[in-house]
Order: sequence, then structure tokens, then C-alpha cells
Amino acid sequence: MKIREGDLMKGIATITGFALAGSVLLAGPSLAAGLACGKLGNLATPSAVADIDARLPKGFALEQSDQLAAAITLLREHGLSSGNTIDHLIAFYCPAVAAEAGLSDAEKRARVMRFAQKATRLVYAQNDVDAVIYDVPLKPGVAEAATERARKEGLTLEAWIGQMVEAAIR
Repeated sequence: MKIREGDLMKGIATITGFALAGSVLLAGPSLAAGLACGKLGNLATPSAVADIDARLPKGFALEQSDQLAAAITLLREHGLSSGNTIDHLIAFYCPAVAAEAGLSDAEKRARVMRFAQKATRLVYAQNDVDAVIYDVPLKPGVAEAATERARKEGLTLEAWIGQMVEAAIR
């Protein structure tokens, strides 16, 4: 099965309680097909946003939290919904990863997925001004152990980490 042009941003999955556009990056048989990025022209983009696309950061610049936050703010100020904002951010980021010659297709998909998760957290965090979201990288073994502990306690990983941090500062 090949991902049709424009289908990349149309899939929605739930990851840690947030809607995450771009889930079709991991669509069954298409795994062998490599990383296919959606095109901005296929997204529902209001004309006001199309005019600002050139001013928005693209590619790996979006890995910088300040650049990502600025892009989110600008897109939201121009009327994009949370989901459409995430779709646009993935469309701005994905081509840079797809062009990385030193990464396998699985590594490319994982990198875009991590970015999509971060973008999703930040987009939805702007709706909750009482929350501060940290993006903390963990070694794979530590991440797996934390996920397992959270699961055993019946919590999401984020809720479990939040409890651990709160307990540590008391």
C-alpha cells in the first residue's frame, strides 16, 4: 500500500491523550515505502496563513522550542485550529527529515513522530495557561522503564512523571 499524496496529514491518532495528526507515518504495510511527507498545498490553509508561510520557520529550525512556539502562535493567531496547526507544523518539518541521507526510514519516521508529539503537546498546552510543559529527552531504557511504571500505576507517562517531579520537590 502506498500513501497517497495528501493523505499523510489526514490521519489522526490519540497519543498521550492528544490528537496527533501524522499518525499515518506508521501505517501498516506502508512502512516499507519509506517516509512520505504531506504537501502544504493539500492542507486546508486559509489565505491569511498562506501569506505568512514564508515567514514561518521550516525544517530542523522547528526543533528549537522558541521557533516552534513562535510558529504555533503565528498559525493560531491566523485562525488555524489545533489540528490544522499541527498538520502545518508537520508539513514544515517532515521534508527536512525525509532528506536526511544518514537515517533509515524507521529512524526518519521516529524522528517525525517525536516532533509531532512535541508539537501536539505545545499546541494543546497553549489552551491551558496553568500548565508548563517540559520536553526532556530520556535514554530508551529509562523511557521504557518509566512507561512501564506508569502503566503499572494506571497512569499516563506524563501524569506519572508529573507525580514524580512533584514528589521530588516536596
